[in-house]
Amino acid sequence: MKMNFSTMLIAFTLTVFMVVSSIHCQKIDTVPGTFAQDEPLDTLCFNPCSDKLGDKECKAICLNKAYKDGSCIGFGIPPTSKYCCCTK
Repeated sequence: MKMNFSTMLIAFTLTVFMVVSSIHCQKIDTVPGTFAQDEPLDTLCFNPCSDKLGDKECKAICLNKAYKDGSCIGFGIPPTSKYCCCTK
């Protein structure tokens, strides 16, 4: 049996659609309770510290994000830039 080009193209397209849909529709197995959304991470570092964002402002932001403490911490060797880091 001989297939012409258009029949082969249709068969190929349908095969690709079936593979993509079977991969896309698979359920992701997740284990409940492994990570609580409301619990903060141990340490969170963000915004670079500046004249306007110092230790006091950093600590206020961290307390609002449910962390216990926050301060500007230097990164690099030697520390060249400081970032606001919150700790649990």
